[in-house]
Amino acid sequence: MVKPKEEPKIELLTSKSERKKYIIFAWKWFLFSTVCVPLIGLMMFWVLPKNLYYGNLIGGILGVAIMQGFIGFWIVGGYVLYCYGRSGTQTLNVFEDVFVFSYYSGSSDNCTTDTYYIKNVDSYTLKKRSITIKGNFKRVQSGSNSSQKVAHCVTIPRTFENEEILIDFFDKHIVQKKIYKIEN
Repeated sequence: MVKPKEEPKIELLTSKSERKKYIIFAWKWFLFSTVCVPLIGLMMFWVLPKNLYYGNLIGGILGVAIMQGFIGFWIVGGYVLYCYGRSGTQTLNVFEDVFVFSYYSGSSDNCTTDTYYIKNVDSYTLKKRSITIKGNFKRVQSGSNSSQKVAHCVTIPRTFENEEILIDFFDKHIVQKKIYKIEN
C-alpha cells in the first residue's frame, strides 16, 4: 500500500487539555513511586523503636520501599518520557477508505518514523487513556531502521479533539467486514 494521493478527509488535531490529562497520570505515578513510597519508608525507620532489629520482615519491607524510589526513577521516568514523546509527535489522518497513524521517536540520526496504514479493523477497545485497534495493518518504519512489517495491534493515546470521527471510521469498517462475512 502506498501513501494515499488525495488530501485527507480530516486530520485529527491534538488537544492541549486532553494531552495534559494523559501526561498528568504518568507524573502522578512517577511522584508516587519515586518520592512518596521512599519517604514513607524513611519515616518508618524514624518512627519504629531504635532497638528493633531491622533484619526481620519489617526491615526488609522498609529497605525495598527506599530502594524502589531509585529503581522507579529509571523505569517510571522512562514511562513519563514515553508519554510526552508519543502524545506530542503523533498525527492521525482519516481518508475515505484508510486511516493513517504515524509518530516519530528519537532525534537527529536515530530518528525513526512509524506509520500504520489501517484499512481493515477486526476490533477496537476504548480505554480511559488509549484506543487499542486490532487487525492486520501495514507498518512502515523509516529512518535508521527502515522496514516494512505487518502489525496486528496498535495503541493510540486518546489526546485528540474530535476522536468521534475516528470511532465512526472504525465502526464503519467493522460493520462492512461483518456484512461481507455474512454474505459469503
